[in-house]
Amino acid sequence: MLKRNCAFTPWQFGVFYCSLATVTLSIAAFWTALGAWTVLPFAGIDLIAVGSAVLVYARHATDYERIVISPEHLIIETALASHLTVVELNPRWIRITLQEKPRPKIEIRSAGQVIIVGTHVPAHRRAGIAAEMRRYIAQLG
Repeated sequence: MLKRNCAFTPWQFGVFYCSLATVTLSIAAFWTALGAWTVLPFAGIDLIAVGSAVLVYARHATDYERIVISPEHLIIETALASHLTVVELNPRWIRITLQEKPRPKIEIRSAGQVIIVGTHVPAHRRAGIAAEMRRYIAQLG
């Protein structure tokens, strides 16, 4: 299972945003009551901007890649936002390599298909994961 390292769950981030909105609107209401009415629209703009960032974060906080290797098949399940993709390959026909880029991702090649995995894993750990997958595939043969 390869997944993002998120400090907050989407629920925790929602609670954080609600508390931030409460404090911000309380301060804006106080200054509006004192006659500084221009504070309220800026507080609203601020909350919309922060809320947009929270939504983007929460949408991708649970992204993952699951790789299941067995003698009969290799299954790659990728969840990106609300989109789930499942690819099944024959483990005897695959080749696992690293891309030749500054931050290489793991490539799984089989019958003309190239599947990129390891996007949620730190770059320094990808080579080790690829080597571990190669060892396991070699043990199957």
